[in-house]
Amino acid sequence: MLSLLLAKPVVVFQSPAWGYDTFRIPALHRTNRNTLLAFAEARQSQADAAGNHIVISQSVDSGKTWFILKAIAKPESGSFNNPTIVELPNNTLILHYQHYPANTHEYDVAPGHTGPKTVQSYQITSTNDGRTWSAPMNLTAQIKNPEAHTLASGPGNGIILTRGKHKNRIVIPYNQRIGNRWFVNMAFSDDQGKTWKSGDPVPADPKLQPNEVQVVELAGGHILLNARNQASAKNRLTATSRDGGKTFTPAVLDTNLPDPTCQGSIFRFAWPSLSKPGIIAFSNPASSTSRTQGTLRLSLDEGKTWPQSQLIEPDSFAYSSITKIDDKTIGILYEHVVNNRYQVLFRSISVEPQDSLATFSAKAETSRSR
Repeated sequence: MLSLLLAKPVVVFQSPAWGYDTFRIPALHRTNRNTLLAFAEARQSQADAAGNHIVISQSVDSGKTWFILKAIAKPESGSFNNPTIVELPNNTLILHYQHYPANTHEYDVAPGHTGPKTVQSYQITSTNDGRTWSAPMNLTAQIKNPEAHTLASGPGNGIILTRGKHKNRIVIPYNQRIGNRWFVNMAFSDDQGKTWKSGDPVPADPKLQPNEVQVVELAGGHILLNARNQASAKNRLTATSRDGGKTFTPAVLDTNLPDPTCQGSIFRFAWPSLSKPGIIAFSNPASSTSRTQGTLRLSLDEGKTWPQSQLIEPDSFAYSSITKIDDKTIGILYEHVVNNRYQVLFRSISVEPQDSLATFSAKAETSRSR
């Protein structure tokens, strides 16, 4: 049995507000110190590259209330896009994002690492739960294919491997475009984010176009990726890596996961034990025709099947990001259109074991951002 107790969700980023027209592209993270951080693009218009800043809001009460947002990355010109967050065991937050030059968009940028019309990738870090951030470090030459026009992290979350030969490796998923072909690959670091290497492109049939991508660590230390398909087939794409993200099996369609060509989120909620299966959570608009039917699914067999699902938002639902709040609670940050503008909302979902499976009840709060 699945049960959902619906109430109004928390509004984290309300559009328009704070001098911004629209907030989009959420990334949610619970820090090692139990602070919830919500990241987003704050846009001057509804376009993808609209003088975007990267903004953050914080919650210290598991998402019931959120502090006033602040901009943590503001370009002198152009736009910052695609916030993707991960945290080291030593409490250092690492955020990747990209810079699009002014008066460009993803189909109007040049290949290469340098030049006035090239996309650049940056990293900033924080050691105090996101209150202050370092100066940006340019990663472009380390992770961008020199022939690629576009480069985009996540958006959403990176991971740190906890098992196997590549334990402690940071893995942040990227998508890139060469000409009219998209591909995904991993950026990974074995020295706590000081330097980065670029994994091989994930093999894919020409009829498939892997795009925005998220990853999760499997019980054996392998990596499962889950990607948007930019081609005509309206399903998610998956592939696995057995070498820490350097190479992957060919991407295949997961026909159990419909998708209208949109970003999705995947996250490890619980590891398997002798008495319980592991739990992997996945969220996306579970429709092949529109960005609606926002659904949270659970897999109890390491992403092979998704036997349990719960509708989170029947109407507008686009990009999302999920995280673990505590051993019984999942948090989700997602886009929802109100009055023709995207809002970014938060909801917590409690997960209770029952007959070796899991049941849901959604705990949605009514408070708004302060």
